[in-house]
Amino acid sequence: MPKIVDHEEYRKELLSKCFELIAEKGYNAVTMRQIAQGIGVSTGTLYHYFPSKESLFEQLVGFVCEQDSFEFMSRTAHLETAQERLKVGFDWLTEREEYFQHQTLMMLDFARQLHREEVNQNQALQNSAENMEQGMMRCLGIEDVELVQLLGNFVDGILLRRIYAGDRVSLPRQAALLSDMLQAYLESQQAKNRENSDHNPNKTSRKIAP
Repeated sequence: MPKIVDHEEYRKELLSKCFELIAEKGYNAVTMRQIAQGIGVSTGTLYHYFPSKESLFEQLVGFVCEQDSFEFMSRTAHLETAQERLKVGFDWLTEREEYFQHQTLMMLDFARQLHREEVNQNQALQNSAENMEQGMMRCLGIEDVELVQLLGNFVDGILLRRIYAGDRVSLPRQAALLSDMLQAYLESQQAKNRENSDHNPNKTSRKIAP
């Protein structure tokens, strides 16, 4: 009896293997043939699941974002405050720093071949940014997209800076500073919202989780 293949699970298995290879070699440095050889499948099999290298990248980005969001949510769902969730997030970042650095470098390697307008129009990059922001908003309990964009900028920056500055930049100390700044910001926003509510009792204020 022929073996029944779960194509969706096999696609995810291929994506997981592709991530390791592309993260190591760089998106622009490998061909589909080299990727197929590197993960131990035929070129035909790879093209069956991913019609082009760009399609592979797009699906890979979505796969990684989905996995990361699920993992972050499972680690933080039981916590009460944004500060507690942020600390757990940075503990996870420290634990898997090399993985997140590879992810960031993979995105940069793909994006650097594009002009700004092409970046703005690229669905994989824009969906990745939006999914990351939405995931952070859900996990941290924050409904301020510009604030989670700032947090994402901080994470990307510290991951890249530690590549060339090493342990001079301490992840735990930077995380503690960011948590303090986040708490001060949220408290100031809550105070402003209360003040606005007092002056405009009929106006609905923007919700920010504590």
